Amino acid sequence: MSYRKHLLHAAAAASMVTTAATASHADNYNPSSEAFDRLKISAAENAQAAALGTYDTIVVVPDEEDWAHAKPTTLFLPFHLEAKVSKSKWRVKDSVITIGAAPIQSGNLAGFDPANYATEIEHGDTKHYDKDSWWRAEVSTDNSLGARARNACRNLRKDLAQQGMKHDEIFSQDRSTVLPTEFRYAARVAHRNDYYDLVEAGSLGIYWMQTQPIWKNINVICQKGGPSRIVGPAPDPTPVPTAGDGLALGFQVNQAALAISPKPYAGKCPAKLHLNPTIEATGKGVVKYRFVDQLGHHSQIFQVAFEKSDVKFLDHVIEIDAKGKPKGLGFAAAQGQGGALGLTTPDNPDLVQGYFQLEVLAPHKKLSNIADFSVKCSVTTAGDGLVAPPDVVNPVIVEGLSGGLPDLFIEGISFNPLTPYRVVVQITNKGQAKSTPTNIKAIRWTGNVFTVKGTLVPEILAGQSQTIQVFLSGKADGATAIELRVDDPNRIAESDEGNNTYQAK
Repeated sequence: MSYRKHLLHAAAAASMVTTAATASHADNYNPSSEAFDRLKISAAENAQAAALGTYDTIVVVPDEEDWAHAKPTTLFLPFHLEAKVSKSKWRVKDSVITIGAAPIQSGNLAGFDPANYATEIEHGDTKHYDKDSWWRAEVSTDNSLGARARNACRNLRKDLAQQGMKHDEIFSQDRSTVLPTEFRYAARVAHRNDYYDLVEAGSLGIYWMQTQPIWKNINVICQKGGPSRIVGPAPDPTPVPTAGDGLALGFQVNQAALAISPKPYAGKCPAKLHLNPTIEATGKGVVKYRFVDQLGHHSQIFQVAFEKSDVKFLDHVIEIDAKGKPKGLGFAAAQGQGGALGLTTPDNPDLVQGYFQLEVLAPHKKLSNIADFSVKCSVTTAGDGLVAPPDVVNPVIVEGLSGGLPDLFIEGISFNPLTPYRVVVQITNKGQAKSTPTNIKAIRWTGNVFTVKGTLVPEILAGQSQTIQVFLSGKADGATAIELRVDDPNRIAESDEGNNTYQAK
C-alpha cells in the first residue's frame, strides 16, 4: 500500500487497540498462557538431514602463550519445534530459538541480549507449527561464543598442566572439549487480526511463552601449535617415534562417550536403564570415572584397566522411579521431584526426563557427550517393571542356527566442507538379527603416520541403518588416506566378518 494509506491504517489500528483495551470484551483479545495448546522443543526428527547439515564445532587457535581466539565460523544446530494455539482466534505470530532463558516479563518479551543468540523462525501467522528447524549463530573472536570456546581450551590446558603435562606436550596435538549449552524455544501468541497487537510494550494483546530447556554440546577443537618451550640442547633431528599408532604421548583417554538404553522407556516403574560408556585409551593404565546427572550429583567412582591401546565397552544399570530418583551406582543425593531444570513435560506427570554424563577423572579429566533419557511410567510397582507377568510366555529366538546373525557394513560416507573434522557414515545391518552396541574407528593417514578416533555405534535392527558422525584427528582434506572400520576389534559375531572396512579416501 502507499505510505499515506499505511499511515491511515496504522492510525485506525492504534485507535482500535485503545478501544479494545477499554471495552468490556477486552479479554477476547488478551491472550494468556492458556492461548497455547502446545509449545515444545526436541531433537530433530530427520536424523539424516540433521547429520548432514549440523555444524557444531568451534576451532580455537593458540598464540605464543595460550589458546588465544576462536576462528570465525557459523554454527548450525537442528531441533524439532512445535507451537500450537488453543483456539481459532489465536495465531502464533513469531518464534525464536535462544540460548538459555529468554527475558520474558509478565508475558512480554523484554528484548534479547546478544548473548542469547536468538534465531528467528520464519513461519508467518500460523495456528500450528510442527517442523524441524535450525538454530544459527555466528562465532567470532570477540563475541561470547568465541570467548566461551577459548576459555574452555584454557581450562583444559590448566587441567592437563595440573596432571603434570608440560607445555610442549599439551600443545603437541589437537585437543577437544565441549560446551554443554541450554536451548529454549520462545514464541508469542496474539489475536489473528494484526491490529490487536500493534504496540508490544506494556500491551496485553501479546503473550510470549518459552519451553523448558533442551541441552546440546557445542564441540571445541583446541588446535595444536605455539612456540617450543624446550630448554637445553636441540632435539635429535630423527627422534624415535613414541607411539606406533600415533594416538598420543603416554597413557591417555582419547575419547569418552555415553549411551543410554532403552530410549525412550515406557512401562512400569521403576525403570531399569543401562548406562553404556565407551572409553578409548592409549597404552597401559587404569581409567577412573563416574557419572554426573543433570543436577550435578555424582555417582561412586569406578575404574577399568587397559593392557594396551583399546576401546572398552562398559555397562552399568540404574533404576529411575516415577519421580526421577536414581537408585544404584552410589548416587548419594536424591533427584529433585517434578523434573528439576524443567526437564519434565508439565502436561504429562507420568513422563520423567533427564540426562547423564560420563566424567573421566584419571589419568586426566574428560567429559563425555550428554546422554538424555525419557521414562514414561504407566504403573509404579515395587519391582523393576521389566519382567513379563507369569501368564505371558515370551518367544525364545535362537540365533545362528539358520544364518540368524547380524552383518554390519558401511554403506556410504559423506564429507561436508563446513565440518572438516568429521565424516558422516551410514552403517547398515544386512544380516538376519539385530546387532549389539559396538564401535567405529576413523583412521586418518598423513604419509606413513596415522591417528585413530572412534565412537559408539548403537544396536541396529536387521535390515535397518544408522547414520553416525565420527570425528577425525585432523581435517579431512589434509589427509592422504582415511579408513573407517566398524566393529574393530571384533566384538560381534557376524555372518560376514570381511566387510567391516571402508576406504573413504
